Amino acid sequence: MKGLQIIGVCLIVLGIVMIATGGFSFKQREKIIDTNTVDLSIKKEKTVTWPWFAGGIIVIGGIGLLLVGGNKRN
Repeated sequence: MKGLQIIGVCLIVLGIVMIATGGFSFKQREKIIDTNTVDLSIKKEKTVTWPWFAGGIIVIGGIGLLLVGGNKRN
């Protein structure tokens, strides 16, 4: 496989994963009080979301790269 084809396949897989999941969430520790003797912190859950059509655009871009990478003859 050529470079553009590999990137195209990766983009297609990434776009499908983005469409299927819609985002992800993670926990982040946030300090409330930070003194010499006492450290208070809490864990907050943060969520990262993206619209479904963003994954579709990435899939279309990956297909485009596959077509462009496959048309070059050496």
